[in-house]
Amino acid sequence: MVDAFQVHIMQTKELRTCPVCQIGGCSFFYMRVSNVYIVIVVSSNASVACAFKFVVEAVHLFKSYFGSTFDELLEEFMNFWMKSWILPSDKPVPNATLQVTGAVGWRREGLVYKKNEVFLDIVESVNLLTSSKVCLADLYLAGDTLSGKTIELDDVTFHQCVNLTRFNSEKTVSFVPPDGEFELMKYRITEGVNLPFRVLPTIKEVGRTRMEVNVMVKSVFGAKMFALGVVIKIPVPKQTAKTNFQVTSGRAKYNPAFDCLVWKIRKFPGQTEPTLSAEVELISTMTEKKSWNRPPIEMEFQVPMFTASGLRFRFLKVWEKSGYNTVEWVRYITKAGSYEIRC
Repeated sequence: MVDAFQVHIMQTKELRTCPVCQIGGCSFFYMRVSNVYIVIVVSSNASVACAFKFVVEAVHLFKSYFGSTFDELLEEFMNFWMKSWILPSDKPVPNATLQVTGAVGWRREGLVYKKNEVFLDIVESVNLLTSSKVCLADLYLAGDTLSGKTIELDDVTFHQCVNLTRFNSEKTVSFVPPDGEFELMKYRITEGVNLPFRVLPTIKEVGRTRMEVNVMVKSVFGAKMFALGVVIKIPVPKQTAKTNFQVTSGRAKYNPAFDCLVWKIRKFPGQTEPTLSAEVELISTMTEKKSWNRPPIEMEFQVPMFTASGLRFRFLKVWEKSGYNTVEWVRYITKAGSYEIRC
């Protein structure tokens, strides 16, 4: 939710005058007070007037209590929260349990397993809003771990188990992990992102009753890699009556419930350029006088062993006082966040 709002509202260069935005299956009602966005997200039919009435009354109530300093209080609160929880502090956070007993509160003593394995995953989500004619409109990358390559990270958050003092001095992520799966680190990157796919669409309206669609998708990653679960959703007008397809890879069908052509490729090799060609027949109606406002093409994918940021681990070492053997695994995957291409 936060990623979608940042891409479509906060980071877009277009001037938005409407405080309501439809992104995917959710509606975002937002209001900006000073430099703070107040956002309400709904996934079902809701009263817009009631939602904004609540926000306006809440802001009015806070201002009646705090007076003209309300805006400053919001900014101070956000700045304090970001410094305390998002940005790594130069000073170590004291832990009473660690100081008194030498133990940590997130991992109990005496854990024993027959097979000891450590899986360290880099999972990156690419959020993109671009045009087939313009290079990039909005792009940022969100990830869940770190490597040794020198790459500038915009925002970093750590799990409480990370030794921040050592990270600030040595740029090494040292930690005592909780038992089970957990999120070690999150980061965001807006520059130097390697896009795994390029989408080149051509949509031509032939009169009022026919439309030609041609889409080429280029995989930019290495030839020895492949993407899994690739889905390309190409929007078509609501008055679509019939469709004919030709694809060089995968399968395609028309989904009338979402007014789009759905093109699925189970395994997408790198350095390939599959294409889709379709003829769309439309129902001619006298009431349909407005031109079709083309929604963007949406894409879903997962690319194993590929990172859009280029992050890589230099090493992964496990120290344990009893000296038992541990098997270390490092896995990389890049997936689509909000990956959209305007036609």
